[in-house]
Amino acid sequence: MYYDYYLYYLSYLSSVYNGYPLIIRITVVMVMVLAAITLFGVFRLLYIGYRMNRKEKTKKGTRDHFEEKLTFVMRNKVNYEVEEIQELLQYDTNRAKRWKSDVLTDIVLTVKNSVYKEGELNEINYKNCIEALRLMGFWEKRIRTSGPDKRKEALQIVGAIDNGINSGILSKSTFHKNKHLRKTARDLHTSQDSYNPFRFMEENFDEAFTQLDKLRLHSTLIKRSKEGRLPNLLRWINNSKNPNYIVFILREVGFFKQYEAAPTLMEMLDRQENRDVRAQVILTLGELGYLECASSLIERFHLETNVVREAIITTMGNLQARENLDFLVEAYRSTEDVNSKLIIARSIKSHGEYGNQELLRLQQEAYVKANENENTLLNQVFSETAILPV
Repeated sequence: MYYDYYLYYLSYLSSVYNGYPLIIRITVVMVMVLAAITLFGVFRLLYIGYRMNRKEKTKKGTRDHFEEKLTFVMRNKVNYEVEEIQELLQYDTNRAKRWKSDVLTDIVLTVKNSVYKEGELNEINYKNCIEALRLMGFWEKRIRTSGPDKRKEALQIVGAIDNGINSGILSKSTFHKNKHLRKTARDLHTSQDSYNPFRFMEENFDEAFTQLDKLRLHSTLIKRSKEGRLPNLLRWINNSKNPNYIVFILREVGFFKQYEAAPTLMEMLDRQENRDVRAQVILTLGELGYLECASSLIERFHLETNVVREAIITTMGNLQARENLDFLVEAYRSTEDVNSKLIIARSIKSHGEYGNQELLRLQQEAYVKANENENTLLNQVFSETAILPV
């Protein structure tokens, strides 16, 4: 019935414009098509707006129902059982819609972060809230069944939840061809797994080790250090050929003050060929305050490249000893390069009152020699001292 109706009007329009030139008929067809597309777009826009508005109202209702109760539970010093939390929240996980777990996760993490900043988070109640709402099961299922992009997002959320994860679920992602998914999964394994957490650090973490990987891994190591003592980080660079990865591990050794690594670093300095790695070894020795390395560094100073020489100068500023200060003063006097003099002067300044006295002597010498450039340089170092006192 409707087919004949539309066919009739189509035939009528065709007959009306049948005698017109071709360009007119094409124009009429294009106008009709564009009008139809415009109407479809308007109706679709209205429909999307309606759905978004309804979703926001539903989210607001969910937040109003759960947020205050979750805050009460996570802040409370009394430990609640999972069944008690379910009864308090009045939430039936079996009848919950799929999207609700997504919304609830956002609410739980918001409440957790807020309470944690106040220093009142009850970890047991937080984990029981996760269990009561069955959130881990929801995200683990998404990790198993979703495509790379959604799986990566799910991995990041599981990491934010910080409630542990079954390493078997990660197995498909840790060797995935998608490098972003692979790295996210490996970082999650390192931060969450309790059996062999540093497995991928022994394999250089990943072939393409980027700045983002450094940030992720540094954050993970900080988390692990709060849970217990980290193993000697040097164990993960013995078989590595990636200079970026080696330099990163060396920085972490200094950051976490692994003093027991200092003698090994001295041995490493003698056999390492890469100048960036040698420079970082020296900087790490300075971070560790390993005074025993000073004489060796002084001996090799004149034989090294500029990058390594600058690292030695910086380290000598960190190693507070009279002979190291004397070395820096002598290096300052024998150097003509202005940039090198500035670096040396800053290291001399790091020696506190004795360093300031030496800088004053050097300034007096520059004044006697009428060396304006050196006077300006030393005045800059003194002004830095005034802004950032030692």
